Amino acid sequence: GKSRVLCTVNGPAEVKLRDEKLDKATIDVVVRPLVGAPGTKDKTHEYILRSTFESIVQSGLHPRTQIQIVSQVMVDDGSIIAAAINATTMALIDAGIPMKDIVAAVSCVINKDDQILLDPTLQEMENIKSVHTFAFNKTTSSLLFCESLGLFTDDQYFNCYELCNAAAGVIFDKMREFITNKLKEEYQIES
Repeated sequence: GKSRVLCTVNGPAEVKLRDEKLDKATIDVVVRPLVGAPGTKDKTHEYILRSTFESIVQSGLHPRTQIQIVSQVMVDDGSIIAAAINATTMALIDAGIPMKDIVAAVSCVINKDDQILLDPTLQEMENIKSVHTFAFNKTTSSLLFCESLGLFTDDQYFNCYELCNAAAGVIFDKMREFITNKLKEEYQIES
């Protein structure tokens, strides 16, 4: 969609003594809105990103350091947490931070006509029954994060889960294509 998130990763770097962990790196996440100061929504997004990536980043390889993830919302046209998770995955790969797996996230909504819409825009989110965001790892398609808000049945939830899991596979393919193209360009490798 039109949602855009700019993500940067810094580290492993020196960590403040109060935040230091002896056996692993501290993962610090900052989410910034386009304008104004961060609010409750941004703090919630920070928590979601931190908890999702703490299980993926191999922080034990860098004890007593900090890995900082800064996520800047550029355009919010719906599905912003899924966009932030996908941007964070790409930024961690680009920064060379070791990870156990890669993560892709997808959002969907169930509208008033009981139709499931993937990657909803803000306009599509005005007339919905529920909204769902799922994050999966690539290797096992395991669920790493799930947020569902609104009214829905068990069947609708599992239909959303299956549809988003399939869509995550497409995102993984796009990530792989982008990384391959970047490496070819960076190292001037011909196909």
